[in-house]
Order: sequence, then C-alpha cells, then structure tokens
Amino acid sequence: MKIAFIKQKYVPCGGGEAYLAGIISACSSLGHDVHLISTEWESDNKDSSFIFHLVRMNKRSRRSRVQSFAKSVECCVEQHDFECVFSLERTISQQVWRGGDCVYGMWLRRRALYEPWYKNLLNRLSPGQKSVVDMEERCVRSTPHLIANSNLIKTDLLEMYPDLKSEIHVIHNGFDPGRFSLEERDENRLRVREEQDLHGSVICFVASGWRRKGLLELLKAMQRVPDAVLLVAGRDRPDAWKKMANSFGVGNRVHFVGIIKDVGALYHAADVTVLPSWYDSFGFIGLESMACGTPYVATRWAGSHEIIEEGVNGYVVSRPDSIDELAAALRKALILPAGSPVANTVAHLTVEENMRKTIAVIERVLV
Repeated sequence: MKIAFIKQKYVPCGGGEAYLAGIISACSSLGHDVHLISTEWESDNKDSSFIFHLVRMNKRSRRSRVQSFAKSVECCVEQHDFECVFSLERTISQQVWRGGDCVYGMWLRRRALYEPWYKNLLNRLSPGQKSVVDMEERCVRSTPHLIANSNLIKTDLLEMYPDLKSEIHVIHNGFDPGRFSLEERDENRLRVREEQDLHGSVICFVASGWRRKGLLELLKAMQRVPDAVLLVAGRDRPDAWKKMANSFGVGNRVHFVGIIKDVGALYHAADVTVLPSWYDSFGFIGLESMACGTPYVATRWAGSHEIIEEGVNGYVVSRPDSIDELAAALRKALILPAGSPVANTVAHLTVEENMRKTIAVIERVLV
C-alpha cells in the first residue's frame, strides 16, 4: 500500500513526532510504500524508510498558516496516487485523521473557565482562532475514519460536531516497555532522591504549558497535603511559578527540576504522579508513570483518567479547581501500594498494541 502521512513540522522530538516515527516504522516493516508530507524535516538519518514531500506554508498569520498548509497538502495529494492518506494535522485530504490534540472548540470552552474575561473576548473575536475551529470541522466532517486517543476526545468530537458521519476509533496511547518499567525502580528511587535531596512523600508533575495542565490548582492543593514535596518537571517559565508557590506558603516544598531526559527514573522516585489538567487528550505522563509502578491522579478533563482504576492505580478528580477533592485524592494516592500492583493494570497498553490497532484502521481504507 502507498501510504502518505501528514505532519506540519517533523522534528526528532515530542510526543507527536515519536508517534509518527513509530507508525512509519511499523508500516515500513510491513512492506508498505511510506511517504511523509511536511513543511520541515529534521533528521540525521537521510537513508530514511520513507519518501519526503516538502510543502509550503504561508506563515504571515495563524489564519494563513492553517489555510495555506491545508491547501498545499491538498495539491500534493492530488499529484500522487496514494492509496491511504493519514493526517496528524487539521487538513482535508485524508482518509484517516488522528486527533492527538484536544478538540479545538472544546479547548476554547475550557480556557474560558479560568482565563480573564478579556482573553476570552479576544479569542471569540480572533480570526486566527476561528480559522482553526473552521478547519477542524472541515477536517473531521470530510474524513471517513477518525482516531481518538481517548473516549473523552470521541465524546467532545460528537458534541462539537453533531450528526458526524465519520467512524471514530478510540485507540489509547501506548508506552514503550523498554523505557518505562519496574526495572531498576529501587535503584533509581534511591539515586534520584539523593540527587534532589528528597525526604518523605514525593508528588511528581511533568508537563509543558503549566497553566493549562493545572499547576496553579496543584500549588493550592499542596497547602492541604502537609509534608509532601512536589517535583515540577517540564518546559515553562519557572520564575513566576516559584513566586506563586512562595505566596501560597509551599515554596520550600516545591522543586523545579526543568526538562528531565530520564523521566522514568523520576517516576520511580515519586510516590504519585499528578495531572490536574483543564484539558488534555491522553497524555503519556500517567500511562508511563503507572508502567513504572507509580500511582496517578488526574481530572476527568484529562483523557488518561480512563485508565485509572480508583483505589488500585490512582484516583480521578472532577475538575482542576476542586482543590479539596484534588488534595484528598493526592493524600489517598500517596498510601497506595506501588510497584507491580500499579504496573500490572497498564501492562497491555504498549506502543506495539497501539500500532497494531492503528494499522488495522489504515487497512480498512482499502475495504
């Protein structure tokens, strides 16, 4: 089968890129003729398993980026006889679309719950925001097969776009057992705790875009989780957050550790991982944490809450600003048995299983 994948920018980092690299490798290993359509390709390996097609994008404004990329992809697809086109972007030329990000219209609704009124007004009036929503609707309504990485995203698609005729396949993300497991858990736990000078209970928060992921609410909840230490990892601007932690009286119990390459060791060191997100389709954080034997707490607005078995591998919170509920969930999660009882609950959610289900959707295009 001649398969084309669409990714606006392909660089060797990030969750979306890792997913794409995996599905490209899986399709190539099955003997498919694989192509990539993108505006940029950064790779050290020029003897690639796919053929690269460069398309142009007008970067003048958000609206021009959205519209010009979709049009350039459309032109590229028309010039080739692809049997299946699989997009990870909001485009209109594919048979399969994977919604790895949030449903954009629903994301704007979530933002309105915690952002100032003037930002909400600007979002409603913004031509750029409208162009993304409009393109997403064209995308999902014109694509026969949609892949949602959580039931949350499926539900949101059906709510935002009533009478949707597309077939929606829910395929949860998968973890790499070679990177995230119970192996060396005790050794890593001791090493990281010594390096970070950690004592007692440790809560781990790993994310980029900390406001959306609920760090503000988590800092407030830390006031109600005495003696626990919070590790904040990921990409954002820590200075303002350090001041905020100090203003809540928890600054001495919050450690900002930046971007961690060996995040598995961080999960080993923690007693619980938390993602009190306002909206998240299905982050790898919870899945990878549980694969490492560490319980997980998330809100119902994070798709990864769907793999939580309450009282076994974590707890679910109704929404980020339910501070008392979040604090109570953290306190309960801190005393859950860690290790095998947690890891066994997600052992079936491997990246190989994700690839198998995804390829099955691709093969349905020819049926």
